[in-house]
Amino acid sequence: MPGIIARRTVTVPPPAHARKKSRPPPRTGPPPSRRRPKGRRAKGRAKPRVRREKEPPSPARGLDEPLAQPTPLPRSVLLSSPTPLRVAPRPLHIVMVGWEWPPQHTGGLGVHSYELAKELTRLGHRITFLTPFTGPFTSVEGVSIRYPGAPEAGVPPEFPTAYWVGDSPGSPFWNATDGYNAWVAQLGGVEDADVVHVHDWFGTEGAIALARRLHRPLVMTVHSTEYDRSLGHPWDHVLRREQIGIDAATRVIAVSRHLRLQLIERYRADPGKVRVIYNAVRPSERLANIEPNRRVVLYVGRLAAMKGVDTFLRAAARVVPQFPDVLFVIAGEGSEYSRLLHLTAALGIGDRVMFLGKVSDDERELLLAGSSVFVLPSVVEPFGIAALEAMAAGVPTIVSKTSGVAEISSGVFQVDFWDVEEFASRIAELLEYPTLRRAMGEQGRWEALREGWSERAREVVSVYLEAMAVRRTP
Repeated sequence: MPGIIARRTVTVPPPAHARKKSRPPPRTGPPPSRRRPKGRRAKGRAKPRVRREKEPPSPARGLDEPLAQPTPLPRSVLLSSPTPLRVAPRPLHIVMVGWEWPPQHTGGLGVHSYELAKELTRLGHRITFLTPFTGPFTSVEGVSIRYPGAPEAGVPPEFPTAYWVGDSPGSPFWNATDGYNAWVAQLGGVEDADVVHVHDWFGTEGAIALARRLHRPLVMTVHSTEYDRSLGHPWDHVLRREQIGIDAATRVIAVSRHLRLQLIERYRADPGKVRVIYNAVRPSERLANIEPNRRVVLYVGRLAAMKGVDTFLRAAARVVPQFPDVLFVIAGEGSEYSRLLHLTAALGIGDRVMFLGKVSDDERELLLAGSSVFVLPSVVEPFGIAALEAMAAGVPTIVSKTSGVAEISSGVFQVDFWDVEEFASRIAELLEYPTLRRAMGEQGRWEALREGWSERAREVVSVYLEAMAVRRTP
């Protein structure tokens, strides 16, 4: 009843000196066994299951052997990554063994290669960029792009492009990757190169052979690993190519500290040769934000299992009842598209989610300019350049704690990748409070743009000079 206060009975414990300490009875007999009963598994993450694909045997010895368990290293060694800046005494010629190049690119690898090459040429260096694709290519002064089957100095090639990708009769290659590596290994006209720089696993075999033939050091940038891309069930032939590249490289560049730890612990990389150089973004030329009629929560990236887009949709299902005007937009393509469409329908939010497919760079800038929140809920994300682009555009950003971009930013919300409720809560918080949105957007923009590709290029040049000073070829 109103006005009546219930009385509580509080038991006051006796003072410490008056309490008797109870001791367990002495143990008699043999100590209890600590062995697990048969049939029970230990708690924790299961051992990764390596998937095997039939392919022609590799001529290299010992490459198909399973990875040995690495010896644990002190954490201080794992986290340290000295990268003293050095200035090149002369212009360098870099042979860059890449994969994609704008305008045709599906992820961050092509953007990274393009932006890095552009800044290296501004520093006066010369790039020969190798790719298995035939173009078109966005031209950059100082960058020469070469691909299998391209005419050289007006002279028709000995073999057409189809020969190198395994699509022509009589081609000896298993697939495009094998043909690309064979073409890189015998590449001519680069005898004056100072260093060979390979990105990810696609061209490691060819890059190693080319560096050995030229007697030049090899630098390898690892953007992600097969363990990450496959969520713990890697293909053995990809692991093999990653492993031989890491073993042969004079210096290895990782795009985050988390990735560096993985290279040391899972690939047995020498900690002394692994450097961390983060990605960067350029300021957008679009200065004004668009005020849409509906508030937009945006995801941009591949539709792959490692990206956690299903978490984005499950969080959306919890947010839409509170905000009648919100629209969740997914820009990207990938193998998970069909499953995500079915999940959207099952969650009953088909009228509040828009799948745009692949978008151009200009379209991506428009989307960012009109978005209220950007979400990157990746299960594993070695860096997360899409989140950095959103921050640079002033869009408040939510990322999973496993993303590399979380290492360099305090102006984003960081959430466990599995925590759907927390993602939904953070999205709703940003939609509800414009002042918070504005403050996070300004902080994120400053953090994303305080260092750019020019600083990253100088760090990469320092790694080149380290590798050249060691004078070690693969």
